Amino acid sequence: MDRKSGRLPMRVDQLDRELIRLLGIDGRLANTEIARRLGVAEGTIRNRITRLTRDNVIRIGAWADPLRIGYQTYTMFEMQVGPRHIERVAERLAQVPEIYFLCICTGAYDIYAAACFRSSEHIHEFITKRLAGIPEIVRMSTSSITRVVKRESVLPMTEGLPPARRAGRSRRDPELRTRPAQPSGRIPHRRGKEAPS
Repeated sequence: MDRKSGRLPMRVDQLDRELIRLLGIDGRLANTEIARRLGVAEGTIRNRITRLTRDNVIRIGAWADPLRIGYQTYTMFEMQVGPRHIERVAERLAQVPEIYFLCICTGAYDIYAAACFRSSEHIHEFITKRLAGIPEIVRMSTSSITRVVKRESVLPMTEGLPPARRAGRSRRDPELRTRPAQPSGRIPHRRGKEAPS
């Protein structure tokens, strides 16, 4: 269940997948053009996009290259935080404008963050004044990216994989019913028709 909305995770069908794929290639594509390519009504596409954005399955916007709009470097931060403070520190860091990616993780560190900076002085001020003002951060490791080799906004769709099942379903749920096993060596066929030889 989504903690913010309180809704159960939505299911993504084949039409959703094709819609997401097209928008991932060109987020400015008109609904009428998407509908033409997918062979459905424009209203269907409009409703699907509304549902996908409402449920945070997709976001549509401009993704700028930081190095072309005034930033000079990417820096990665790995932070150790007292276990009781991880969520609170992550929420505080999420408000920092320089940080564009933030996650809670397992392993040697508890929080991973990626940020962009205008200069070495900007990084120095960020570490020594702003991060230093968060006492719950007990240890930190930093590294700077020298060259971006790949950065994609389009993820490959998981076509052919069964949707994840939610825990706690009733056995009466049709998706959990077990189909009767077919006798070994026989091809199943409908009553009244011969099985192919």
